[in-house]
Amino acid sequence: MDYKLPKQTHEIFSIMARGHFISSNGTKDNMGKLYDIINNPENFDHFQEYFNIIRYKIERGNNFFYFSKLEETNSIIEKKLETFEKYIDIIDLFASMDNKITIGSRFRPSEIAEECNANVRLKQKLQKIPLYRSETLSNKVREICDLMTRDSFLEKEDEVSENYKVLDSYSYLMDMINSIAIYEEPPGSENAGGIIYN
Repeated sequence: MDYKLPKQTHEIFSIMARGHFISSNGTKDNMGKLYDIINNPENFDHFQEYFNIIRYKIERGNNFFYFSKLEETNSIIEKKLETFEKYIDIIDLFASMDNKITIGSRFRPSEIAEECNANVRLKQKLQKIPLYRSETLSNKVREICDLMTRDSFLEKEDEVSENYKVLDSYSYLMDMINSIAIYEEPPGSENAGGIIYN
């Protein structure tokens, strides 16, 4: 069957099959162009039909695309939740900055480190972020930026100045946080509280 797929289909698949996002405001690796190709209604329908055969579905976010599996096992879902949990403290830190980091923001790790160094509350938030063992605040922020770049939420615009840009896919993290409901168990129960992912 001829799906009339664009020549960039393999490139699109290789990005999203790794769990990465394609954002409209990305500039590296033809990201913006790939977004426009998927966003074309005629292409989108062909892509969806083609990728469904191999059990993938293209999900549309606010100016970004990503893959989901048509059927996911509980273990895969649990792994996704574990991966996301590390971002909760990062988003909290970014949202607490004087210049809040949001979609389209540009910043340097040194700017975040300087603000955290001058603000005890922010410094504590940065220090409690798990998985990072850097000895300096600057290096810790760099590690966070590297992680978020690998996961396609940030884009490093300049190697020398270390300028980063927040991509549209960042709203995926925000949507996930907004879908979390904190609940409390009645006094005397085994669990004092917890988190539900809606």
